[in-house]
Amino acid sequence: MSQQKATILLVEDNPAISQLVSFKLKKYGFDFHHRANGKEGFEVLQELKPDLVILDVMLPSMNGFEILRQLRLNEELGDTKVIMLTSKNRVEDLEKGFSLKVEDYIAKPFKPAELIMRIEKALN
Repeated sequence: MSQQKATILLVEDNPAISQLVSFKLKKYGFDFHHRANGKEGFEVLQELKPDLVILDVMLPSMNGFEILRQLRLNEELGDTKVIMLTSKNRVEDLEKGFSLKVEDYIAKPFKPAELIMRIEKALN
């Protein structure tokens, strides 16, 4: 696997999903970080400068779309790759995500193997 050392930040407030994603990403050798609310996620994103952010929409303190908007306005981090992982999967939500240049949009519930494949695709 060519991206084993890629740094990934998950911003997700659901503990069960966070644990599942953490287990899978660590198993595949990714450098994994997690924050459970939007404000902390955005702060650590600016410090960590990850290769990929996996972002929920409905988060405490700052929603995923707001994080994405702020990220795209940031000169240094604006090209950061983002995958949305959310239950907000109406057409309007997908349009909003893709208009903010996400690499992919994965609806919950999701298959962990599919998440790994989409992460690898986004990183390559």
